[in-house]
Amino acid sequence: MRIAYWARIPLARQMITNSLQSVEGADVVVVDTLPALLEALPEVDALVLSDCPVSEAVEIGRQLDSPDSRVRWMHFITAGREKFLKAGIPSGIRVTDPGGAIAPTVAEHALALLLALGRQLPACAISTSRSEWDRSMAAGARSIEGQSLLVIGYGHVGQQVARRAAAFGARITVVTRTPRYDDVVDDIRPLSALEETLSTADAIVITIALTEQTRHFIGAKQFAAVKPGALLVNVARGDVIDQSALASALHAGRIAAAGLDVTEPEPLPMGDPLWDAPNLLVSSHFAGAGSALSAERLARGVVAHAARFVASSGSEV
Repeated sequence: MRIAYWARIPLARQMITNSLQSVEGADVVVVDTLPALLEALPEVDALVLSDCPVSEAVEIGRQLDSPDSRVRWMHFITAGREKFLKAGIPSGIRVTDPGGAIAPTVAEHALALLLALGRQLPACAISTSRSEWDRSMAAGARSIEGQSLLVIGYGHVGQQVARRAAAFGARITVVTRTPRYDDVVDDIRPLSALEETLSTADAIVITIALTEQTRHFIGAKQFAAVKPGALLVNVARGDVIDQSALASALHAGRIAAAGLDVTEPEPLPMGDPLWDAPNLLVSSHFAGAGSALSAERLARGVVAHAARFVASSGSEV
């Protein structure tokens, strides 16, 4: 079985490459560019890849939809595959994903953004760069302990965020599609309760998956319902938030500060109004990076699925 690994992002790249090459019966080709992938596609039975821009997903999907395509399995190392879903994945191809492999690391990053905003670290960085000893920012410092934290979405990442926030002493409320008991959480509510829940949250962490139903799920109406001065962190997908409405909420002070690991589009273009919003902290979509354990989990997941694919002669994964 010939498997192509499109190593377009650095996340666990070498570990995945080495692990795939250890799968008995797998002939692995590693490519770095879209043209190299498109050239390899006619001769492969399976793909290991990450989500990518829609235009690239369309090109790949067009080739996969060819009657001559041999591909029967696609494994995504990224938690999302929204661009491919938008472009369309041909029927007959089995799709797998990393599950919660990088969830602990993404949750850690979400808490890092939240702590940075609350403890005034962006202002501290500016003060340090100017060699200034400025204690005035202490007046705006906030603690997680005793605060009401709202987690929107309770999949792998949301659960990991709740566990970490609980260790800081936060009161945790979850809004999710499928409310279910969890002893870490103080209150679990359906998505229909979002607006009334926003009015009581001191901090909000967004981890919900992007679907047609959740696109711009947080917009002007929701920001109007937010408790004034709340902190906001998004480690889900940029399209979950209406970014124009977020910029307005930041300018108005409705949102005291926001930390974004994701935007739409990515990278966020120069001149985008969001860059001019006050109290904004942006990391460039690397929340899943930096953990050897996450890389190991990603590689183990790829190997497990690949081994099943090879053993079944491509009939199932």
